[in-house]
Amino acid sequence: MHRAIALVAPYCDIVERLELVPPSAQVRGIYFRSVLNQVERRGKLAAYREYFPDDRHSTLGFYPIADFLVRMACAGALVASPERTHEGMFAICEGNSQAFIESMLGRMMLRMLSRDPIRLTEQGLAARRQSVTYGHWKIRRPADRVLEMVYENEYWWIESALAGAAKGTFEGCGIRATLETTLLDRFNGSTFVRW
Repeated sequence: MHRAIALVAPYCDIVERLELVPPSAQVRGIYFRSVLNQVERRGKLAAYREYFPDDRHSTLGFYPIADFLVRMACAGALVASPERTHEGMFAICEGNSQAFIESMLGRMMLRMLSRDPIRLTEQGLAARRQSVTYGHWKIRRPADRVLEMVYENEYWWIESALAGAAKGTFEGCGIRATLETTLLDRFNGSTFVRW
């Protein structure tokens, strides 16, 4: 992991972030698998495997988010370039969301959610509760056709990774929305969705 950290350290806050993330914060292995799928889809799997040759994560098992953050940042650097690590993370998470929506399970859920932005966001919130052991998200409704997803103690990069996931989810569902992400600090902030 030291080589991966060295690759991205000049271009994102990985070193400081890892120092602040508690060891109890964990994510399910499906997140690792999603990053791997996006790296492979973009023809960067061999380069990724140079950094993480022995990675094996069960889909439902829990793993330290610190390990995941290193892989996410490294993958972002490989997909875009080290200097554009955040753009790469945005693209990976956007692609993950779109790939899920295109899957059989995603299509079934889409029919169930009827392309309703509120129900879609509530489903994302419920899925998150089942897949991580830290932090808190909540939905606010500040106005008609506006929602705010509030992130508390979120260790992913809110401004790039989570913003990409939100964009990919709404676009994949055919919802024309504008998204604006604001940070209170590196682990707390909001994404406003307007449609």
